[in-house]
Amino acid sequence: MVSERAVRVFHPILFVLITIAGIISLAISASLVKHYNDTAYPSTSIRDRVRLLLVASIWTVLFGLYLLIGVLVNSGHILFGICSHLFTLTVSFLLFLIGAAALTSSVDKHSCDVLNFSRCNIVKGLVAISWIETIFVFIALLAVFGLGIKSRSGAGMRRSTLLDA
Repeated sequence: MVSERAVRVFHPILFVLITIAGIISLAISASLVKHYNDTAYPSTSIRDRVRLLLVASIWTVLFGLYLLIGVLVNSGHILFGICSHLFTLTVSFLLFLIGAAALTSSVDKHSCDVLNFSRCNIVKGLVAISWIETIFVFIALLAVFGLGIKSRSGAGMRRSTLLDA
């Protein structure tokens, strides 16, 4: 049985890390979208990939804060249960994984001298923070999935809260 204390300690820590990395990713991707909208995008693939990471950042920050505050305020409510965690974390993970992998494939094997477009180093910074965010979300997804499997013997995954596991 997972102790209630362990969930109450590690959930806020993990979701604060997810939210902070999401805010950083949101700031970088929003500034890149603003800059490239004012000047010009280096390519349509860079445009699409940076915008995908902007969407992933917005999604993760909004739902990360929702789940963080919700579990701290009312951890026993079904709206902050295992199923809602699994859904939001899965969407976040997929968005960041797709966006980070796609942007990495565009800028990975070239130095910024060779690529020769404005804000190249900032794009590479967005790649780095996106991979960090992907790892944080994956760790949270594994933890919640483990709690969901553990809760199957009780109320079931759909109706269980994080503290029921």
